[in-house]
Amino acid sequence: MNFKKKYSKVTVAMAMLHGVVIGIAAVAIVGFLIIGTNGQGKEKTAENKIVATDPPVSTETTPSTSETTPTSGPAISGDTDRLKLFAKQHGVFSTVQSAQDFVAQDVSLAKAAILEIGGQFYVWSAVGIQEDEVEVSEYEGTFRKPFFVDASTCSTVGAGKLRSALSETELSKIKVLTTVSEEEAEDEKLADFRKNVVAVTAFTSDLRIIRLQLISHYSHNNGCVKINF
Repeated sequence: MNFKKKYSKVTVAMAMLHGVVIGIAAVAIVGFLIIGTNGQGKEKTAENKIVATDPPVSTETTPSTSETTPTSGPAISGDTDRLKLFAKQHGVFSTVQSAQDFVAQDVSLAKAAILEIGGQFYVWSAVGIQEDEVEVSEYEGTFRKPFFVDASTCSTVGAGKLRSALSETELSKIKVLTTVSEEEAEDEKLADFRKNVVAVTAFTSDLRIIRLQLISHYSHNNGCVKINF
């Protein structure tokens, strides 16, 4: 028996065309899959690059609003031991010798004081409680210098009443500090403070100069007065 099957030319041609179409479709599908995979890979790479170049999150904290920082000088706390005063300033010098030479050349500075503050030497001739208490002039080349005095540790040298003396506005009340009340027990350190007040009030009756000389003495000789701006 003859099992050989005969096909017409049309059937063969259709079979070949069908095979070509299937092959093209298969290649197209594979191509789309490859393109889609590469596209997703590129998108992920781009995302990774964006994340890597982002700036780090800042860890800086906002300053506390409880502090008061002036435009110049150190932060000022609410410490009641600190007293704000105003000095009549004539100049600032890098050495004590140059400051002394400056004072020696001007007889009007006979009652002035030289104070070392922060490694510099300030020539002051008066200290007031209020700004208008200190008179300055362009002719003299002087100006008002606001500053802060902390005398909280002066009690250790017997000058516990120094802050009261610096803030008084009447000479008679400062002289009261030179006497011993019945409630107080006299001691050597307190006696030294009274002697200093007696000496400076005998030297001048000007409250501005009295304050200056007391500040100068207790910032230099005892170091209990701290001055800052």
